[in-house]
Amino acid sequence: MCCSKCLAEPETTTPFDINLIGEYNIAGEMWNVLPLFQKLGIRVLAKITGDARYHEVAQAHRAKLNVMICSKALLNMGRKMEEKYGIPYIEESFYGVEDVNRCLRNIALQFGDINLQWRTEKLIAEETAKLDIALAPYRDRLKGKRVVIYTGGVKSWSIVSAAKDLGMEVVATSTKKSTEEDKARIKQLLGKDGITLEKGNPQEILRIISETNADMLIAGGRNQYTALKARIPFLDINQERHHRYAGYIGMIEMAKELDEALHSPVWEQIRQAAPWE
Repeated sequence: MCCSKCLAEPETTTPFDINLIGEYNIAGEMWNVLPLFQKLGIRVLAKITGDARYHEVAQAHRAKLNVMICSKALLNMGRKMEEKYGIPYIEESFYGVEDVNRCLRNIALQFGDINLQWRTEKLIAEETAKLDIALAPYRDRLKGKRVVIYTGGVKSWSIVSAAKDLGMEVVATSTKKSTEEDKARIKQLLGKDGITLEKGNPQEILRIISETNADMLIAGGRNQYTALKARIPFLDINQERHHRYAGYIGMIEMAKELDEALHSPVWEQIRQAAPWE
């Protein structure tokens, strides 16, 4: 953390000041989440490192709670700030309905304020009710589809959770760049038949796709050609993407992208034999 000369004091503090650590604002995802905190009366003092400002980072030592979004990358920062400034930290995710609900609840529980907890439950009820209506047609079309996920860090389990929220079956996922806590959560989400990949290469991913009869690959952009070789749809989930998947609004965007990729007519054509065969 900063030396004492780099620290700054905020003009005001609130009982519910938090930092978001390991959040990179990919495709502007943070802008899906900030309105939720604003509705609850929770102030985000600093975002490290996505959408960060120097003066915000300099004031981060005055937060009451650190929320770790990508725990593998900056977990040491959370531990150091707890040791030096007495700021507790929790590890959370903004992907998937259940994870967003759990994140908001856990933050409210950490503060121990009854009114905040009541506001949180009210917000969750309102947002999930609206979301259930918006996701209903997508869940009908995505239910039972089998997916392989190859990404890293917290996304290895958070995207599993999001896919399961949509009724999809995750048959395999990677555990690269994952903490031991991440790996334990992955195993719990996948169940006894789920496959975990510590290290993957195109040949291994193709083998898993074939053995599991997967309908889709969700991975980083460099793996799109692996999906093309397997003749299955692909969704880019890593930092190169252009769509926001975080928060309640992000779940609708993710469902839309999954649906469009899976049901594109191009895949039926690609799987047909060539005229000369």
